[in-house]
Amino acid sequence: MTSVAEKKYSLPSEDKKAQYLLGKILADGLSQNELNAAYDDVSKDYDQVVLDNGYKAPNSCAEAVTKLFPEEDRAGLVTLDIGAGTGLLAEEMLKKGFKTLDALDPSQGMLDIAQEKGIYRNYICDAIGKEPLKIPADSYDIVTVVGSHIANHIESEALIEIIRLVKSGGIVCIVARMESLSNLDKYKDSFFPLCDDLEKAGKWTKIECSPCPYWNRIQGVQLVYRVC
Repeated sequence: MTSVAEKKYSLPSEDKKAQYLLGKILADGLSQNELNAAYDDVSKDYDQVVLDNGYKAPNSCAEAVTKLFPEEDRAGLVTLDIGAGTGLLAEEMLKKGFKTLDALDPSQGMLDIAQEKGIYRNYICDAIGKEPLKIPADSYDIVTVVGSHIANHIESEALIEIIRLVKSGGIVCIVARMESLSNLDKYKDSFFPLCDDLEKAGKWTKIECSPCPYWNRIQGVQLVYRVC
């Protein structure tokens, strides 16, 4: 029988563990609580499974952000990592001289793994959506979102809340599967149009929208905006 992941998504490899992980988190119609539980279940094996199968989305995001800031400025910047999971992006950002990152993720199991690594300042167990988070506006110099634009995950409308959290002149970097943004009903008619509408409304300015390494044979796209 063909798995849910095989029906709707490209798989990074033929590895059974990767297929199992994707099948858990991409199963049809998961509620937020069910998705959180799925991530909790796979949290202990997550890093090994994705890294063994060539997951490069965090590297792509870290590279895109790093080139915007001189090395001497990075330590003083504050980043919110949305969908932080086990902290794979933070590990890459720390290597490049960024020192202060907060993690936001609705799976406590994933955050527990990140906390064991000691790589974030704050560990916030919550999901971003249409409603404002309990975080003041203009709190961050950088907001990153890596791998969270897939079935059951973040909605297009969360872009509005993401912008609220970033200081004027700050950066938003999103790295996603191109196939998700182009093909999934929840994104294909809303994500890129909303990005454009927010730019026309003077909320942010596009710096980059380009292909990037994502996960082995899966093509990624990186979007970088400067908040106005």
